[in-house]
Amino acid sequence: MADVTLSAIPYHFGGKRELYMEAAREIADYAHVRVGALCAILDDPAIASPEERLEKALTGYLRVLLDDAEPCTWASFFARCAYDNDEAFQLIHDQAIAPFQEKLVAAVRMIAPASINDESVRLRVTAIVTGIAGFRLLRGILLRGMDWTEFKSAHMAKVDALIHGLTRSDLLTGTP
Repeated sequence: MADVTLSAIPYHFGGKRELYMEAAREIADYAHVRVGALCAILDDPAIASPEERLEKALTGYLRVLLDDAEPCTWASFFARCAYDNDEAFQLIHDQAIAPFQEKLVAAVRMIAPASINDESVRLRVTAIVTGIAGFRLLRGILLRGMDWTEFKSAHMAKVDALIHGLTRSDLLTGTP
């Protein structure tokens, strides 16, 4: 896709909308693979504790978002289509976000009291998933809030501790 000149867009893609959707498909396909590995953690029978599976999956999600393997333009693209909640976001959501969220909801259901209804569990999982995504999409808030100039591997232990605390907190498992 990157080798296409602007004048060739109509020939290869039909127009701006089709190019936009092709970019969304590329991101959705890539994210599907990355998230698939995180979903596998949540299903891993070798990790006995549901809390530990949840923590490992969320820590893995954080690392996927912070490792900068993807072009930073993808984060901008994702933020725009997520804000617009458009067809491109629907595609990315259905292929990558929804499967991971569903697995997270099932994991939280295993450790949450039965008194917490499904909508409350989903809202709690969504709050954590979007909060972690904010570390990538709103990187400046993290850096300035922590008085860091860049995110370094030394900072990862602090963020890992945050994820550990969240997975063991009442935010996920407390009463509504």
